[in-house]
Amino acid sequence: MLKNIFDYKAIKEKTDQIKSELQEERLEAESGGGMVKLEVDGLGNITKLEIEDDLFNEKDKELIEDLIIAAVNKSKEKLKELWQKKFEEYIGDLPLPGLGDLLS
Repeated sequence: MLKNIFDYKAIKEKTDQIKSELQEERLEAESGGGMVKLEVDGLGNITKLEIEDDLFNEKDKELIEDLIIAAVNKSKEKLKELWQKKFEEYIGDLPLPGLGDLLS
């Protein structure tokens, strides 16, 4: 936990550490019953996208687009949970008004 909230150097170091940890995290989301699978790192960068071949056989472009959007949105929900967990580990019991809004 941060000992001195006004210690810029400590805040910067901890922020860099958290960012590095988040880059190593991997979250998976899927839509369409697993027809579209998406993997993102803890910073929200898409690292992998898998689409079942059957979707291409149907040649339903709109369905594919909808499923990709749904998978991306699910990954964002998981990212929010991960970020909240990391922030809670970082700040401990320190009351910071509006933290929940920041992560929304």
